[in-house]
Amino acid sequence: MEISKRADRISPFYVMELLEKARLMESQGHRIIHMEVGEPGFETPSSIKNAAIAALNEGKTFYTHSLGIPELRQAISDDYYESCGVHIPPDRVIVTNGSSGAFLLIFTALLEPGKTLALSDPGYPCYKNIALITDCAVKPLEVSADNNYEILPSQIDAAPHVLVIANPSNPTGAIYRPETLAALHEKMSAAGGVLIIDEIYSGLTYGREFVTSACLSDDLIIVSGFSKAYAMTGWRLGWMIVPPGLVRPIQKLAQNLFIAPPSISQYAALNAFGDKEGLAKMRDLYKERRDFLVPRLKGLGFGIPRPPDGAFYIYADIANFGMDSMTFVERALQEALVAITPGYDFGSFGASSHVRFSYADRLENLKEGCDRLEAWLKGSGGKPP
Repeated sequence: MEISKRADRISPFYVMELLEKARLMESQGHRIIHMEVGEPGFETPSSIKNAAIAALNEGKTFYTHSLGIPELRQAISDDYYESCGVHIPPDRVIVTNGSSGAFLLIFTALLEPGKTLALSDPGYPCYKNIALITDCAVKPLEVSADNNYEILPSQIDAAPHVLVIANPSNPTGAIYRPETLAALHEKMSAAGGVLIIDEIYSGLTYGREFVTSACLSDDLIIVSGFSKAYAMTGWRLGWMIVPPGLVRPIQKLAQNLFIAPPSISQYAALNAFGDKEGLAKMRDLYKERRDFLVPRLKGLGFGIPRPPDGAFYIYADIANFGMDSMTFVERALQEALVAITPGYDFGSFGASSHVRFSYADRLENLKEGCDRLEAWLKGSGGKPP
């Protein structure tokens, strides 16, 4: 059969391909240390799982409202007010099938041939690949440690129709400065463009205050979800806050593309916001892992010019080892039994010379992974640090 050009130009999600290879090796008896995938190394909290069981027992297994059950939309609105002091009307809150579902809906509503999406390079790969379904143009904007891995207003010479940023960022863990966000919003608004801010890692920041951009204006879009801060990756549940005029177009798309978000996940998520103490403990453990991994990787010869302030990733330079990042991660998996993500997943700027480490797994596994990498690098794996 003839495959569409649209499907052919979408790149693989390399981290998922590495994960699938690692899972296959595990099925063959190998023990793999996972430092590739952005999945919390925590169980979903018991209060959330118990709420899901109760919802099953109560027969809440049918289609819900296409924009999410009213109770959850209200709970999300209430959480913004209680945690940030920002009042978001619940009718502007849309519950989605993961944050990926949110981006599919937004991009389908806002992009088409002749329009442009701008995004950071390096940056989260699925933005580009989801947007390519709309046949829009994609404009990567290079970011580096020299500018805190931020897109700067000066880079937007001809304003795109849509600009998407992640705050905190994947893969760098950088947090945007409030003045940069305000300037980006002002520039996009003046040109009639739309700013989208992905805050999926907003609950996971270390030593720096995070303020949601929902307080900036009603005309930007915020995307977030339950996967990362609430350890609910497999529940596939996210949300977005949109301007009033976008609610109805999104609703029509949601009705046709998804019908409704998963019912059990929604009723379970009603219990997510109550455990602030559990979230704080999770954040402290991530900080402990980051504080171990950054100096340990530097000691092995990896370059880390800016330690991450949020999320659970380290974007590291591998120039010392004289290998392309794809070669590096393939060999690390096969020879050291350590899974890492290649820089090619995140764009073209520095892709061959960078890899991403996730510190979402338990500390003892991270320590073992580093020990394996050290033995490999000092052996036949590459030039010793």
